Amino acid sequence: MQSINSIRNENNYVMSSRKDLLKRSVFFLLTIFLLIPGHASAEESIVENTLIIYYSRTGKTKLICETLQKYLDADLLEINDLKDREGTWGYLTAAYDAIFNRHTPIEPEKIDFSHYQSIIVASPVWNWKLCTPIHTFLDENEFDGKKVVLITNANIHIMKYEQYSDDASFIKRLLKNYIRGKKKTAQFVFMAGGGEYVGHYHLETQEKTNEEIIENTLKYVDDIKKVFSRDEMDVATRMEKLNDNKI
Repeated sequence: MQSINSIRNENNYVMSSRKDLLKRSVFFLLTIFLLIPGHASAEESIVENTLIIYYSRTGKTKLICETLQKYLDADLLEINDLKDREGTWGYLTAAYDAIFNRHTPIEPEKIDFSHYQSIIVASPVWNWKLCTPIHTFLDENEFDGKKVVLITNANIHIMKYEQYSDDASFIKRLLKNYIRGKKKTAQFVFMAGGGEYVGHYHLETQEKTNEEIIENTLKYVDDIKKVFSRDEMDVATRMEKLNDNKI
């Protein structure tokens, strides 16, 4: 017969083995959990590597971008126009430079995007075009392999012209096609710089309070996260969608 001590030793050995197996199982499961993150973690990782670049003459574009920065946990970079744009004269020179597609001295001029996966470029609309400082910035920088979202704001909602059919008046059709042309030009600029253009969002700011601008900006946050987390679209497909005005 086995001695009592012998039986106790066997029981202790069994208990020790079970505890060791339990520890190994828990460690294995934790390792698997950490190595295979869920969808939300992947999306958050993409958003955390986002840079928001903007120019703001009146402060409205700045407010939009600061709101996005907070909810996307992104980095923020302001483009400074070294030409004085203050007051009525500044407004007039802004319109003049936009009409003739002129460049302006900006700071910073060149930006290192190597630490970012996604880029948001925000611009007020000057004379139905991207503002001159952002126009200059786009011509001076490349977006190789980066996903790019364009955000614009103006006193009117430029998207409303898309509702006009081919049977609309000549003026309405002219405005619709003019806006489409400007949008395509901006899109092709990003693509020519090597970027993957994934979306455009516009906010109307005339007679809007700061609270209203913030509220309208927040409506785009979830969608921006989604477009940044989508798989890459091949160039041919993207060009086809651009021509069909689907992005």
